[in-house]
Amino acid sequence: MGPLRPASQAFSIRRRLLGLSLLAVLGGYALLIVATALLASQERRSQHRATAASVRRVLLARKPVPHTFEAISTTMAQLISPNFLGWVETDQGVPFGAADQIRLFSIPTGLPLTRLPGLKRGSEQVAVVRAGEFTYLTSSQQIQLGARTVRLRFLEDITQKLAQQRLLLILLSAAAGVATLFTGLLLRPVLVRGLSPLHDLGLRMQAISSDSLDSQRVLVASQPKELVPIALAFNDLLDRLSASWERQRGFANGVSHELRTPISLIRNYASSLRRRSHDLSDQQAEQLALIEEEAGRMGRLVADLLALTRIEAHRTLMPYEPFDVAQAIERVAERLRSRCYGRLRICPGATQSARTFALGEADRFEQCLANLIENAQKYDPGAGPIQLRLDASLDRVVVHVIDSGPGVPDNEKALIFERFGRGRQTHAIPGSGVGLAVVRALMEAMGGSVSVADGPEGGADFQLRLKGAAPLLGA
Repeated sequence: MGPLRPASQAFSIRRRLLGLSLLAVLGGYALLIVATALLASQERRSQHRATAASVRRVLLARKPVPHTFEAISTTMAQLISPNFLGWVETDQGVPFGAADQIRLFSIPTGLPLTRLPGLKRGSEQVAVVRAGEFTYLTSSQQIQLGARTVRLRFLEDITQKLAQQRLLLILLSAAAGVATLFTGLLLRPVLVRGLSPLHDLGLRMQAISSDSLDSQRVLVASQPKELVPIALAFNDLLDRLSASWERQRGFANGVSHELRTPISLIRNYASSLRRRSHDLSDQQAEQLALIEEEAGRMGRLVADLLALTRIEAHRTLMPYEPFDVAQAIERVAERLRSRCYGRLRICPGATQSARTFALGEADRFEQCLANLIENAQKYDPGAGPIQLRLDASLDRVVVHVIDSGPGVPDNEKALIFERFGRGRQTHAIPGSGVGLAVVRALMEAMGGSVSVADGPEGGADFQLRLKGAAPLLGA
C-alpha cells in the first residue's frame, strides 16, 4: 500500500469548513446590518406619515373647521414639534404662514422651502432632502376643509436619528468582528475533534500493507455513520486485493517450481556437452556456452522470484538474532574475490578485531551483500574498484558497497529496488531487475533497509542498514 498523499499537496477540509463558517457568520451580520438600516429607514418614513396623518386629523376635528390660510397656519403652529415643520402651500406652491415656525426649526439658510422636491398631489410619498450636514424627510397631503381644498406640506429633521443609526451600525460591525473571532476560536477545536475520526481512518488505511492484506481491516463499528460507507468500500477493496495478491503469489511460486527443473536440466546438459569439446566445432562450443550462460541466468531469475515469493509469504516469521557483521563481510569477500578479478577492496576497519554485531540473519545478510557486489561488478564497465566499508554505532550498523561506475540518477534511486525495475542507462546490460528487489525484501524482513546514494568519488554507494546488537554470550 502506498503512502497517503502529503498534506501540502491537498486542500484542508478543516480550513475550508472554518473559512465557510466564518463567512457565514460575517454574512449573517452583514444581512443584519443591511436589514437594520432598511427597517430604520422604513420606520422613519412610517413615523413621518403617522405624524402628518395626526396633524390632518386634528385639523379636521377642530370646531369650527378653519377655512382661511391664517386659521390653518395658526392651528398647525400649535401642533408642530421643534424637529417637525408643517405649513400650508398656496396654489403657486408658496409657503404661507411658515415664518414663525421656521425660527423654531433647524433649517439651514441654503434650503428654500419653495424648492423642495415636487410631490404628486394626493400621494403619501415621502422624499429625502439633504442640505449640508442636515437630512430631512418631506411629504405633502391634500385636505378638504369645508368647501375649500388646501395642500399641507411637512418637513422633518432626521439628522439626529441618522447619527444614532450610524452609531448602532458601528456597534453591530464591532460585534460582528468580535463574534467572528470568537466563532473562529470556538470552531477550531470543534472541527479538529469532529474530523479526528477521518484522520484516524486515514492512519488505519496507511498502516495496512501487502503483508497484512489478509488480516487487517478497518473497524466499521467504531466509525461515525458518515464514514461507514467509506470503511465498507475500503474493506471490500482489501478483500479483492488480498485475493488477487494470493493468486499472484501462488502463480509465481508454482511457475518457479515448475521452471527450476527444466532449466537445471538444460544447463547441465549444455555443460556436459561443452566438456566434450574434442567432438565439437568452435561454433558449436560457443553456442553451448551461450545456452549454459542463458540457462544459468534464467535459473537465477527463477530462484530470485521464488525467494521473493517466500519472503513475502513469511516475512513476519523470519528468525533473526545477533551476528558478527565483520565476519560476514570476510566470508563474502573470500567467496567472491576470485570472481571480481582483484577489484574487491575492504576498507580499513570493515573487518576490525573489535567485532561488530547486528540484529539479523547471517546467511540472508551475506546473500544481500553478495548480490550488491555482483551488481556493482556488472554495472561498472570501467572495471574500477569495489569498496566495502563498515560504519557502526550503538544502535545502527551500515555496510557500504561503493563502486566507481556511472552512479544512479536521483529519479531512479527508488525505482531500481522495485520488482523488474531497472534504470534507463542499464538496458544494454543483461539483467532481470529482480536482484535488488530480493535484497530489499530480505533486509526489510530482518528489520533493516537498503538504499543507494552518490559515492564520495562518483559512482554509487549502496548501503545495507541493520539494527545494532550486543554480542551473544560466549561468542
